This record gives sequence, C-alpha cells and structure tokens, in this order.
Amino acid sequence: MTVHRVLSSLLAVIVLLAVPSLTAGQSATPAASPIASNVSVVASGLTNPRGFVWGPDGALYVALAGSGGHTPATAAADVTYIVGPFLGGLTGAVARIERGCPVAVALGLPSTVNLSGEVLGAEDVAFLGGQLYVSVDGGGSVHGNELNPSGIYRVNDDGTTDVVVNLSGWLRSHPVTHMPHDFDPDSDGYRMVADEAAGVFWILEPNSGGVLAVTPDGTITRIVDLSAPHPVPAAIALAPGGGVYVGMLTPAPFTDGAAKIIHVAADGTMIDVWTGLTTVTGIAVGPDGVLYAAELSTGNQSQPPYLVPGSGKVVRQTGHNSAAEVATGLMLPIALGFGPDGGLYVSLPAIGASQGQGTIVRLNGSGAASPAAPPTCTPLTGTTAPPVVPAVSPAAG
Repeated sequence: MTVHRVLSSLLAVIVLLAVPSLTAGQSATPAASPIASNVSVVASGLTNPRGFVWGPDGALYVALAGSGGHTPATAAADVTYIVGPFLGGLTGAVARIERGCPVAVALGLPSTVNLSGEVLGAEDVAFLGGQLYVSVDGGGSVHGNELNPSGIYRVNDDGTTDVVVNLSGWLRSHPVTHMPHDFDPDSDGYRMVADEAAGVFWILEPNSGGVLAVTPDGTITRIVDLSAPHPVPAAIALAPGGGVYVGMLTPAPFTDGAAKIIHVAADGTMIDVWTGLTTVTGIAVGPDGVLYAAELSTGNQSQPPYLVPGSGKVVRQTGHNSAAEVATGLMLPIALGFGPDGGLYVSLPAIGASQGQGTIVRLNGSGAASPAAPPTCTPLTGTTAPPVVPAVSPAAG
C-alpha cells in the first residue's frame, strides 16, 4: 500500500494509509502504555485520543476518535478495497480532563472502524474566539455515517454539536490535482489549528494532500495542493510569525529521514524548515521558538509491516537537518503540544485504544514539576463500541 490517510492501515500486510489512523506493527491492538522511562501519565481512560488543547478555562480538552460502530458504508471509494470495509457509529467524543480522567463535553460524534481495527473519528480540537470546535474525519457515507459528514463541528455549551463545514461534500466537488489511488472523499479534516489573528482554522487533508483555511462561517479555501508527490501532511502547528508549520508522515515504507516540516504562508508560499525526520505526527513550538516533533515510528523496515511498535520519539530541532532526542521508546505518539505549565505533552497510541487504553503523558524534565499520576480512569460511556469484524466489503459502486 502506499498511504493516504493518517493513522490507518495495519491490514493483513500492515501498511499505512494517509488517514487519521496510523499503522503500528504486528497487531491491531498494540500495547497502549508509553513504554518510556521519562514520562508521567496525566490522563488515562481515553478512547483513541488524538489532538488536544488547553481552553480559556485552563482545562485540557482532547478529541477522542472513538471506536467506530456497526453501520456499514452506503457508498464505496477506492480506499474501501484497501483498508475497508468501514463500520460507522457515533462513538467519537470531546473530553475535558479532570483529575486525570475524561469528562464528557460532547458525545455522539461520527467514528468509523476498518477491518483491521483502526479508527477515524474526532481528530482535533481548537478554540477560536472562545468557542470550542472539533474536527471529524470519521463521518460520511464511505465510513458508514451517511447522515453525519466529516468536517468541522461547533461544540455548544449544552454538549450538542453543529456542522460548521461539511468537508465530505466539499472534497467531492473540489478534488486535488493528483488523486491518490486509495482516495477517500470522507477522510478530510484530520488535523486543525486555530489562528486567532487571521480568524481562521488551518486544516489538513492527509489522504488528498492539502492545507485548507476555513472561517467559522464555513468559507473554505485550499491554501496549497500537496497531492504530488504525496508527502502525507499529518501534523500542524501555528508559526510564531504567521502561517503554519506542516509535518509529513510520508508514504510506506516510511523511510527514516524522509519526512520533513515545511512552513506554509497564507498566500501559499512554502519553504522547508526541518528535514531529515521520520513519520512526523505532531509538531510543537517551544516557548523559545524552537521546533519539536513527534515521530510515530523509527528504525522502520523496508518490508511490511514497516513500522516498529514502541520506537516512537519526540525530538527537538538543532539545525536545518538535525535533531536531538527528547523522549524515546514511545508507543505510536500521535499528537504533541506545550501546556501552560511549560511542559511538553503527548497523546498515544495512534491505534489500539478502542477500549479506553489511550493516555496523555507529560515528558519529565520539561517545564514545571510533573503532576502525580492519575488513577485508572473509566472510558466515557458510548465511546467503546463492541468490536465487530466485517465479513465482506461493501458492494462496488
């Protein structure tokens, strides 16, 4: 396979697509523990945790991709025959972390699971103008959620959500120049960051390969088309001087040193800022402006399953093509960010947490003293659907 989604794959031969669910190695349910000596668990009981953000209230909010469901797809796409069939459900969620455990902020968001157990759902959260939003790529007819599209959802104070942007519909009418061979029209909206100065969200299209700007009123602009040579944009962070940093996952076999981070300006101008990286899934800008990156897997193999469980890293930029290790031995890290305490936080694993095995960890030695480890937490009700293995693929359409 070559990749086209950002967190998925692990088929029988285990190859990763570029969609929000990355392959991990030899099992569809790898160990969810950090497997590193220099981290502290600050949140547990998370059902496939993804992006996170601190809100105006100082609390930590996290997108939970959920665990899919039991509803078969009502439409087919090229990707269906590579990692499908998909089974959809409304098990995605947004949680606020209290005393180390998840508290429901919004439930019932679209989620989907494929034959190998990888999940797409609620993938990132952001505040713009004090309002909470969540990006979702588990919706749409290809994912078994025909009435609930992939896109950007506004989270209301009462826990309900409203679709601000239907990216399932938009991508079908606004294709990129070079369509991937495993194209999934419902995988739009993977990673998101809010730009208060510009009044927009910056959003990634990992499967198609693009960077979007979306306003809260639903206006969509594709800033750049990265569909060739299919670098798989999988991580995003605001750049201090304007624009965003975008990190690349790269397609299989995820060669070490082949990934990079670029800067994308509002006018579409692009420039490489950090090369020589591997499977970038998270970017954070330090208080001093230094870039940090989460690497999903390192020491990757030239043959399936390509990725190596427990080999994830967080690295700090030391030059245009060089890095220093900050943390090693991480199990499929999927998002990265600095907290208000100056600490560096990571969510993981990218796959294998459909029953609430996911965590957010804090790297020891960064910022203030690490908080005490939280208790073992119970996953949010409604996010852990019983696992079902689809027997057949949807009919070709």
